[in-house]
Amino acid sequence: MIPNEMHRKTLSSLRNKAQLAANRMTDQHVRLAVTGLSGAGKTAFITSLVNQLLEANHGAELAFFSPVRHGRIIGVQRASQPDLQLARFEYEKGMDALNNAPLPVWPSPTRGVSQIRLNIRYRQAKGLRRLVSDTATLVLDIIDYPGEWLLDLPLLDMDFTQWSQYCAVQMQQPLRQELAADFLTHAEQIDWAADGDEMALERLASQYRAYLRASKQAGLELIQPGRFVLPGELEGAPILQFVPVPESVLKAHSEPPKGSNLELVTERFRQYKEKVVKPFYRQYFKKFDRQIILVDCLSALNRGKQSFYELQEAINWLLKSYDYGSNSLIRRLFSSRIDKLVFAASKADHITPDQQDNLIRLLESMVHSARQDIAYQGCTIQTTAFAAIRASQVGKADYQGTQISVLKGRDLEGNALTLYPGDVPSSCPQESFWQHQHFEFPAFSPPQRSALTALPHIRMDQLLEFLLGDKLQ
Repeated sequence: MIPNEMHRKTLSSLRNKAQLAANRMTDQHVRLAVTGLSGAGKTAFITSLVNQLLEANHGAELAFFSPVRHGRIIGVQRASQPDLQLARFEYEKGMDALNNAPLPVWPSPTRGVSQIRLNIRYRQAKGLRRLVSDTATLVLDIIDYPGEWLLDLPLLDMDFTQWSQYCAVQMQQPLRQELAADFLTHAEQIDWAADGDEMALERLASQYRAYLRASKQAGLELIQPGRFVLPGELEGAPILQFVPVPESVLKAHSEPPKGSNLELVTERFRQYKEKVVKPFYRQYFKKFDRQIILVDCLSALNRGKQSFYELQEAINWLLKSYDYGSNSLIRRLFSSRIDKLVFAASKADHITPDQQDNLIRLLESMVHSARQDIAYQGCTIQTTAFAAIRASQVGKADYQGTQISVLKGRDLEGNALTLYPGDVPSSCPQESFWQHQHFEFPAFSPPQRSALTALPHIRMDQLLEFLLGDKLQ
């Protein structure tokens, strides 16, 4: 009985792999990477994307998504979890939160890698496959990754001394210096040449983690190691209990004394790179076809100059994690590259429509250099501003005798809001901007709506067209 069951499971696994390979060879399988730092709206985006596709024939507003506009979508279904080692993206819980009565709430953010698969059945419009069958099914895998984990990839090019020196420079910045004060005091008190004291290092690592979390809460984005703020399954593991050491210690010891505290943190840093960062990169980041990078420019502008420029640098770090270029069928099967990339400024419903073009231009200025390099590699790029779930409506108000556009919605407590949030700069701000900024981009609660209707949005149909339209011909 047991051998037969094992045989059945082996055959089933082989059939699934063969089908997946066939789908990729015939260009009927797309792996979409959804990337962004905490707060950029990854969970809301994936929830809305799934909702728009599931409701494509049931009232979803997708005028710019050509398969829907031409009536070629037959239906969309959730498929079983493709990778049993990854968490399942909790679409149902997200929709329950958005349908909560009397006050909808935003879905809880994911804390690690998650995945969801959709099967999109459609009528073929052209191509040789149409001679065989009028219909086809596109398999869409959507994978969500914490951007903070990707910020660890530059560690692969550093040794422990270089990393400690980098952290020391960071902690000398005015805002970080205050946040790191407690950690720096205790790091100076440790006898780094003494025999390794795991309990003392655990306490020091907790203080370093508190500094990183405080930096994140202050709107600073260059956080290393990223797993310290989003540990996932490594919560409490000794491999996360290392810290940068003072420069005076590094100068005093060209090699860590054997068995010392210094040797212990040095080895844990090496193990972190070898057993956490490298496997994570190898397992996930060589298999993507399409990518969307979500960027919350508005919150960074709210928080000030340091937050904005750290966001810009963090985005450019993220872009170094991927392989960009045109995908042939053979390459897709064995070593795919990302052939379409979207830079998307989220929360476009937090500004008035007349400012959305400025938001797009601002994001374009932030990624200008990286965009040129990626385009040279043959990747098609789009920059846009969108709202995965539109939480505000546009209205009019009188201001000093002039009618101006305002936003209407509800705050996170459900109170009515009517406001003009301010103007968005159309490029990376000059120094004078930070001295005279006069805006406040608010936090809205999700819209109140019937649970039977598709989620309202801004430009989700255009994103779907760019990411999937060519695959549904």
